[in-house]
Amino acid sequence: MVLVGVLLSGTSIAALLAEVYGVADMALVGRAVTVPGLILLTVLGSSRVLTGEAGEEFRRRFRVGAVAGVIGTLGYDVFRIPFAAAGRRLFAPIDSYGLFLVDDRLSSSFSDTVGWLFHLSNGVTFGTAYALVMARRHWAWGVVWGLMLESAIVLTPFRERYHLHDWTAITIAYAAHIPYGYAVGRMSQRLDEQDRELRTALHRPALAVVGAAALAIVLWQHPWRDTEARDLAHRLTSETGRTVVVVESDAFVPEWLRVADGECLLVENRGDSRFETDFGVVEPDARSELCFDGDGVFRVRLGTRPYSGGFVDVGG
Repeated sequence: MVLVGVLLSGTSIAALLAEVYGVADMALVGRAVTVPGLILLTVLGSSRVLTGEAGEEFRRRFRVGAVAGVIGTLGYDVFRIPFAAAGRRLFAPIDSYGLFLVDDRLSSSFSDTVGWLFHLSNGVTFGTAYALVMARRHWAWGVVWGLMLESAIVLTPFRERYHLHDWTAITIAYAAHIPYGYAVGRMSQRLDEQDRELRTALHRPALAVVGAAALAIVLWQHPWRDTEARDLAHRLTSETGRTVVVVESDAFVPEWLRVADGECLLVENRGDSRFETDFGVVEPDARSELCFDGDGVFRVRLGTRPYSGGFVDVGG
């Protein structure tokens, strides 16, 4: 059952891997593989479907691994907040995951929510997979596991798809995986004691903690409403049949967009500032085109602020 649990845990990241390797669209794999896999993993880990001592051991590892994954993901993200506040766009890819999963041209509050829930899902399932295999081992193996996860990003097409060539950002990402790995490793090392503590505090600790984290994301991202500028961009995209982004001050609204290979992005600039970019000129109070040479995620800067412009996925 350990192997089955690990394979089911891997259905979360499978959607992103299929996308970056060009095997299948993330939206398709998400619906056909990720969601059913996570449901089955949850059933196996939270119900009495598996009987006997082996079944109880599986549920014990699932409970601790899932909670450790939430705590580790929180530590991973909190570690990166000061760098993001200083201008490093470390959280930007998370919104792209949601855009790919909902299979839209423009990001929205709904797609951003989906992206962050997917980010949480990966953290939980990586923690679960580790606990299933490495329960009661020294916590240092958890740190090794965390560093291996970042290495997988660097060594797969993910790096080229997102044009990740900034070694400072990569180093920060490696460092952020240390608190993740420590949390997962430490809780898995103390599996029996940790499980008793969790079950004393909560009736269904894995469902309660993961559910609370998911609810917090939904309340934070408020997927039920968007800004007027985002609504305008979506309406113009629907009317023109092309990807249209609205410029507010020096920022794209929405921040993440997708265009087909060879297609140019339409920029609706309703301000009086002119912007020169590596992909074309954005004229003031006019509609302009930005065109891209090659595939992948491109960072478009309209100004010197770290959060100016936005991101365009071409040919994905």
